[in-house]
This record gives sequence, structure tokens and C-alpha cells, in this order.
Amino acid sequence: MACGILHFTQQFARPVIVRSRVPAELEQCTAVVDVGATYEPEKLRLDHHQPEFQGTMDTGRNQYRTRLSSAGLVYRHFGKEIIATLAADLAADGIIAAAPSAAELDLVYDVVYKNFVEHVDGIDNGVEQFSAAAEGAKIVKNYAVPTTLSSRVASLHTRWNEPSSKQKDNEGFAKAMLLCTTEFCDAVEYVLASWLPARSIVEEAVAAGEAVEPSGAIVLMKRFAPWKDHLMDIEKERGIDGRSLYVVFDDGRGGGRVQCVPEADASFKNRKSLPWRGLRDEELSKASGIDGCVFIHASGFIGGNKSMDGAIAMAKKAVAMPADE
Repeated sequence: MACGILHFTQQFARPVIVRSRVPAELEQCTAVVDVGATYEPEKLRLDHHQPEFQGTMDTGRNQYRTRLSSAGLVYRHFGKEIIATLAADLAADGIIAAAPSAAELDLVYDVVYKNFVEHVDGIDNGVEQFSAAAEGAKIVKNYAVPTTLSSRVASLHTRWNEPSSKQKDNEGFAKAMLLCTTEFCDAVEYVLASWLPARSIVEEAVAAGEAVEPSGAIVLMKRFAPWKDHLMDIEKERGIDGRSLYVVFDDGRGGGRVQCVPEADASFKNRKSLPWRGLRDEELSKASGIDGCVFIHASGFIGGNKSMDGAIAMAKKAVAMPADE
């Protein structure tokens, strides 16, 4: 991947790639990645195998703990330029409306590392994805996943019982580079074309919620977008951690939904569950005093109303009620 994504820099747009570990040959190269046993960024020597190298990524937004591979090192030094190049192409093709601003570029740089590049670093360096929750505890693998990026790259190596040649090895390397580069580009495109626009909608929703509930406990989405990837991060940025309790959004059929904000990413525990759990229709409207109620899930994590105004009213009443009701 290190070689592949360097193609998207101005300096290495048309590179000649030399695969070698011979010091005299490496000395002639403009940049050296993944070999050479030295990390000297000013000389574009970007290897990570030497024991003394323990560098990790600091994107300016987050400090990561995973040791960098050569792919991560290329991303550390060239990532923003690479993303800007890909963004310009996406804008020219009409896939995104415009290139990201400087602040958005900083954000995308962090998210692409977190959601894609870091796992490449981890696997390359033999870092387990999970750590034991307690000292001495064991993690049991229940099944294998043979379709990860690293597994597919490994499948392109010359097989042990096949004749090996430099040409065949180079062909496998070219296929692996294309595979990794394609997946990296897809990851960047997703963040620019889908993830980033959703973030803007969630930021607007946080502000809109303050207009209907001064405490800020309600997030009001005028237009639905995936919000769970963004809300807690936005709260952290604004110093309002834990403030949001309910997200209200259009259900796509003229009605509205109220969904609880979880305590943490991927958690099933709500910050504050909705009241009236398990009630439906007229029974729910009578109990809540709000017309047009449709349902509240038995667990209290989501509810619905026939109108957006009704959903907002449900959320406002839920904010005001004690948590144990």
C-alpha cells in the first residue's frame, strides 16, 4: 500500500518502482519504503522494521497507539496531499460537490487513518486487534475471517509448490499494490462523499435541537443521515459530552421517530430510555398526552409518531420526566 498511495503525490505521480534490499541500489532511490532499516523522513527513508522505531500516528485530532508500518509512515507524511488529490478528482467527476476545506481535510485525514490505515499498521506489525480485559484472561477465536485485506494480499504470494521467479513475484506485487490502493481510494471516497456530508447534517441538527429544547438534550434532524458516527465526537469538540439524550428524525413516511442516544459507541445502553415502554397507538397517546403516537419499543430505545411535531413533543416530554419512569 505504501507504494500504491504514493502515486497520488505530485513527486511520485509517475514512479519507477525498484524492489530490492541491496543497500547500494536503495541508495540510488529517491524514496525507500518498507526496507532499509532506517526512518529518516527528511531523506524519504520510511522503514519501520528496526527495533528502535516505535512511532505512532498523531493526526492533530487524535493520538493513536498502534505502531506505524511503512503504509502508515507514507500516510503520516503525505496523507493530506494524497487525500487532496483524490478529492480533486472526485469533485471533477461530480461525486462530491467541492474539495474539502482545510478544516475538513484535517478531519478526513484523521478519520481515514482511524477507519482504514490503522488496521493496516496493526496487522503489518503483528498487533492483535483485541487486548484481554483483565491480566491473564484469554481471548478465544470463534472463527477465522479469510477475506480481510491482508489475507487477500497474502493469497497473491507465489505458492510454496509453484515455481518461483522474479517476474512472477513482481506480478504478484503489482496485483497486491492495485488491490490495496483501490481499497484505500474507496475508503477515502466514502469519507468524502458520504461520511463528511452526514457530519454537516448532524452539526446542523445539534443546533436545531437547541431551538426546541434549550437544554440541548434533543438533536433535531431536518434531514436524516447516519448520526451515531458523529454525535459523540461533535459533543466532545464542543465541550458538551453526554448532553444529547434523544435524536428526532423524519421516518420517511410523513411521521417522526425518536431514538435514544447510546451511552457509548456500539453500546445498547441508553443515556436515558424513553418512558411509556411497550405502549402503542391510542394507549400510548393517552398515557403520554400526545396525539398521533404510534409506538415505543419495549426496551425504550426508539419510538414513533404520525408527525414530526408529535415526535418532538414526545422527546420534550421524555426529557422532562424522571429517568426511572
